[in-house]
Amino acid sequence: MLLKRLGIGVVSLLVGFGLTVIVVQLIGTTLEEYGVYYTFFTALSLGCAVAIWLDKFLSTEMLPK
Repeated sequence: MLLKRLGIGVVSLLVGFGLTVIVVQLIGTTLEEYGVYYTFFTALSLGCAVAIWLDKFLSTEMLPK
């Protein structure tokens, strides 16, 4: 179960960063112009959203019911 939870954490952060890169390109700027802090917090928030869905579908029960 621990490996599944760690896997969800890693996958969600990677997907969050990938979605951040896509969003930044869609708004017509670069990651350098977007900024380190904005990139970090956008990737973190999108990664948390992905982690919630992965937690539900993979039944790891990280979040309380």
